[in-house]
Order: sequence, then C-alpha cells, then structure tokens
Amino acid sequence: MKLRNLLEANEPLKRLSERRLASYKKMRELVKLRKAVEAEVEFYAAEETKSVNTYAELDDTGAPIFLPDGRLRLRDAEAKTAFEAEIEALRDTEIDDISPVSLSEADFLTSSDLPTTNEMIALEHIINFED
Repeated sequence: MKLRNLLEANEPLKRLSERRLASYKKMRELVKLRKAVEAEVEFYAAEETKSVNTYAELDDTGAPIFLPDGRLRLRDAEAKTAFEAEIEALRDTEIDDISPVSLSEADFLTSSDLPTTNEMIALEHIINFED
C-alpha cells in the first residue's frame, strides 16, 4: 500500500477504533494498526513541513504564507513544480510493514458500531472487511 492510502484512512481508523468490538483480540489488533498508521502519518507531516519550509514563501517570523483560499504561497513556478513533485513522491511511498486487520460484522458489538460505507472505502487498504 502507499502512504497516501494511510493518510486517507487515518481519521476513519480513529473513529473505527472508538467503536465497541466483541473481542479483546480484535480490539488489540485495531490498536496496533492505529499506532502503526499514526506513526506513518506523523512521518508524513514532518516531511511535508520540511518541503513547505523549503519551497514556501515565508513571512518575517519564518512562518509559511497562505493565500486567502488556504493554499500555500510558493516562492516561484520552479518552487511550485518541485514542491508538488516532492509531495507526490512522498505520498507514493510504498509502506510494506503494516499488516491489514480482518473484521466481520460479528466482531462489532452492535449494528450501530458498524462502519459506514465511506469509512469502509477509506479503510479498504488496511482493513479486510469479511462477510
């Protein structure tokens, strides 16, 4: 799987790990998965910050300047191209050391604990939803 898959799954995984599961073993698997995903997300955030500081226009305090629409103001066209390429390469990083967790409907305590369809789509790279 790619780092971008973990970035997309991070928030839905947090919500899923707050749901009630019927098995302690499954809860532990989910906790281990969440910790592994969070470590990769923290890595991404640190690397993204380095790229921002390298290519963004900075204010007098050294903070990146943002445009009114929330986008980052980059120094010039070359910086924009380099920044986008660096971030894209970072997001395309292969992550090999995270094993997906298998969950089925029976693993959830009640039907209200089941993930939504959108959550299932976001989690499909790290959770094997079984029938």
